[in-house]
Formats: sequence, structure tokens, C-alpha cells
Amino acid sequence: MGGKPYKDWEEVKKDIRKWRGANIGCIVIGLLFVIAGAATETLKIGMAPTSYFLLALFFAVISIAPHIQVAALKTWYGVESERKNK
Repeated sequence: MGGKPYKDWEEVKKDIRKWRGANIGCIVIGLLFVIAGAATETLKIGMAPTSYFLLALFFAVISIAPHIQVAALKTWYGVESERKNK
């Protein structure tokens, strides 16, 4: 259990790219729901605009988890790189 969770730093960078992509995907989906809600409010078509805004809020909250993972991996990568240089 005390071993390194990653074999090498390229694997860490790959995970950072993966989580960043998930984060950006959630944010883009949330923004699309905001745009859809605004269009629905303006044109008076489709579902209630509140439904779109709640879906946008849901995806905004969901995007926090990948963002925290990216921040943790970057911090861990920086700390380990700093320790390796000394």
C-alpha cells in the first residue's frame, strides 16, 4: 500500500490530460444547457427553462470533481518533481 501509485511521470501527465478533458467536457455541456435554457425562455418552446438551468447547475457541480483531481495531480507532480531535483 505504501508504493507509488504511478509507474512513471508520463502516466501522471496522461491522467492529468484525461481529467482535464472530463472537466472541460462537463463545463461545455453545462454551458450548452445554459444556452438552451436562454433560447427556450426567449422562444417559448421545449421544456421549461428552469429545467435547462438546473441541468446546467448539475453539470457545473459535477465538473468540480475532475477539477479537484487535476489540481491534486498537478500538486503531487510538482512536489515529487521538486523532491527529485534536490
